[in-house]
Amino acid sequence: MAYTVDGSCIGCGACEFACPHSAISQSDGYPVLYAVDPLRCDDCALCVPVCPVNALAPDPDWAVCFGRGCPLSSSRYGGWECSVGERRCDICGSMLWRESAEASWVCSRCRLGEGGHGASCPKVRRQEARSAATSPA
Repeated sequence: MAYTVDGSCIGCGACEFACPHSAISQSDGYPVLYAVDPLRCDDCALCVPVCPVNALAPDPDWAVCFGRGCPLSSSRYGGWECSVGERRCDICGSMLWRESAEASWVCSRCRLGEGGHGASCPKVRRQEARSAATSPA
């Protein structure tokens, strides 16, 4: 599950520097607060211990990377690597995966062609559901 920053954030930026995936960024408003991009967050929790006010907490609305519901946690995709939001499919927006460090990044959804039902990232599916729910009809 991704993390979320609550209202006690003092804007120090320690969490942003601790995040290896650049999932945490400043908001544009004042006071300066931080937000976590759940698609780039891989649940490493390196941000949590550096926060002086404990403003970071797990967000139960998001799946855990490589946890229950993530196709990469199954033996079928054993050894595969996820782009963790750093690379996304230009066609469908899904995460890209690769079988080894030497292999090319592929979209599991699109690689099967039209009508195919490849595995997909539960975080991307959650984002699509949220977008659909907030889009005007």
